[in-house]
Amino acid sequence: MNDFPLLQNAWYVACRSSQLKRKPLTRTILNTPFVLFRNANGRAAVLIDRCSHRNAALSDGWVRDGCVVCPYHGWQFDEDGICQHVPGLMDERVQKAKNISAYPVIEQDGMVWVYPSHEKTTSQPPRFEFLNEPGYTHFIAEQSMPFALPDVLENFLDATHTHFVHSGLIRSEGKRKTVNITIRREADRVHAEYRDEGTQSGLISRLFGGGVDKSIGRYVFPSTAQLEYGAGSQTKMLITLCFTPETEISQRLYAVVVGRGPAIFKPIIQLLFLRAYQQDRHILELQKKNLQKFEKAQYVYTEADVLLPHILHLLKHGPSPTAPASSRTVKLLL
Repeated sequence: MNDFPLLQNAWYVACRSSQLKRKPLTRTILNTPFVLFRNANGRAAVLIDRCSHRNAALSDGWVRDGCVVCPYHGWQFDEDGICQHVPGLMDERVQKAKNISAYPVIEQDGMVWVYPSHEKTTSQPPRFEFLNEPGYTHFIAEQSMPFALPDVLENFLDATHTHFVHSGLIRSEGKRKTVNITIRREADRVHAEYRDEGTQSGLISRLFGGGVDKSIGRYVFPSTAQLEYGAGSQTKMLITLCFTPETEISQRLYAVVVGRGPAIFKPIIQLLFLRAYQQDRHILELQKKNLQKFEKAQYVYTEADVLLPHILHLLKHGPSPTAPASSRTVKLLL
């Protein structure tokens, strides 16, 4: 992640709570392997996935008495990375060289979040709005995305590809409308608010988008993208994608889709969401395949690229708490 060194000082989803059970679990974040396990009290813990003795992967071991056990020589490490037991030793005096790195972890909203940095932090992971509010239903999806982080962020938030990649599902080429888009930049995020479009021309909006008078595409540093659909002051649907960077060209996607309406519609929404995901994945695979034929990528930007320049700026420079908020409005045919 050499292009975006600031990514390390942030919270990322390591796994869903339901995935972390009795056995250790491994996850790669920012090119670093981590082991996840639960201590004796059931609390999630995250350590570097490497035994200090002979470099075996702790995730190939097991959990005993709240410690993760190395499968090679049985060394045991607690939630703080402290080596609590070395089988065979008569004198187990504390030796710091035995210990391994532990990382901040918070479990909330059905997710286990990790802060993969040695720097101390007082920050908290983001919350998922409307998750358990009356009148809303939700589902969570997880997928592997073998693409660069800027590419997947832009793909999800870009409105102009929907007429072609998602033709008939989200928008249709022959039914464009003039839409006012207000782009608002804040310290750690950028919003693009679309007004005057009304119900989008695709199947999804015809089924579930009645009364929608605005939609918002939102990027939040470092790797969260949201689409919000509202009617007046009410949010009708909120789609949140949390991308956990595994490597420069691989992300793990955790999607939380929350919408107003009875749970009976959830299977239909899930099918439509899966179809849109498959379409996006296909075009990203085609793009990646073609990029491999050239020595370096080349990009041209127009006024229709409303969010990507801001995404790239934040990824490279990080949030700017002292910078004043700014906004501008453009018109596009959507």
